Amino acid sequence: MRTRLLAILLLSVLGLMALTPVPGVLADAISDKQQQQQQLNQQYQQQQDALKQNEARQRSAQAQLDLLTGQIQTAETHLADENARLDAILGQIDQVQRDLDATRARLERRQEILNQRTRTLYKQGGDNTFMDSLFTANNFSQLMDRFILMRDITHSDQVLVEQIKTDKAAIEDLMAQLSRKKDDQAATVKRIQDESNALRGQYSQQAALRSQLASAHSSLEQAQAENRRSAAAVASEIAQLEAARGRAHSSGIFAWPGVQGPITQGFGCTDFAGEPPPPPGYHCNPPYFHTGIDIAGPYGSTITATDGGIAYTYSSGSGYGNHVIIVHANGFTSLYGHMSGFAIGSGTAVAKGQAIGYEGSTGFSTGPHLHFEIRLNGNPVNPCNYVGC
Repeated sequence: MRTRLLAILLLSVLGLMALTPVPGVLADAISDKQQQQQQLNQQYQQQQDALKQNEARQRSAQAQLDLLTGQIQTAETHLADENARLDAILGQIDQVQRDLDATRARLERRQEILNQRTRTLYKQGGDNTFMDSLFTANNFSQLMDRFILMRDITHSDQVLVEQIKTDKAAIEDLMAQLSRKKDDQAATVKRIQDESNALRGQYSQQAALRSQLASAHSSLEQAQAENRRSAAAVASEIAQLEAARGRAHSSGIFAWPGVQGPITQGFGCTDFAGEPPPPPGYHCNPPYFHTGIDIAGPYGSTITATDGGIAYTYSSGSGYGNHVIIVHANGFTSLYGHMSGFAIGSGTAVAKGQAIGYEGSTGFSTGPHLHFEIRLNGNPVNPCNYVGC
């Protein structure tokens, strides 16, 4: 009888030891969360610094835009003035061209008159008014008077022709000067136009930079807001894990997490750059590590707790997506990621085999599967060593 009582007492003590968490069971899990919180705080400070730098660059870009705006306005005013000067020169050229055309016409008419009179002096016959006037003179004196008069008229015509030629040459010279002046003015207008276009190009570049900076600023603010939400979530997770001390009762023997299907990615080193670096004690090349196993299965398959403990639910659109963390006794935690939904409330005490959620593809996932982890004192261990893959 005494032996039986001792055996029963021993079994009771062992049972209590299994049901009661060892002091410090959650310390590593809480430490992980605290480290995550510290990382989030560092990210927040980096984001603050990036925001300040972005704001400084935005101010600089705006100052450059304001400067370019003033330069463009000055260039446009200058361009308008030079265009007005060019228009005036073109107007002068039009007037001089009209004067030149009129002078040429007058010269042609005067030259034709002179030619006719000259021919009349040396030719006879036909319509010969000059010769008629000579031959109809009554005496020699009248003849000489008429000859001298006609000679003077012809000489006057020649002088007038020469004067018209001189005027024509002067107008042509003025036309040449105006043409050169027009070319110079056109070159000035083009230079200012090119400067204005260059300033507008710089303005467009600065405006695009200003827009990019504003967009980056908005993204940083969104990232910072997400960081604050993540930090608050981690703080809540730490509080929940702290509250789990003394309530996590487990058998210490893990079962398969319910989903039936092949393991599509195992535990350990991987060449997938989306995974984190290896934990202490592991050396990988490339330096990426898969901290659990991925189990494929039909979308919506039931996921069950691998052992008893306190379960916490977390909703997320990135990383593990919607996931559950169960705090077990003796330093163990298990994680179930990418769920489509939960079957329990957060902070619920669950038993081994109890439904906790449903398979999905939330977070960083390319298809329906369960990401399953077991950690001991905060360090990932191969789940196959505990659930028998």
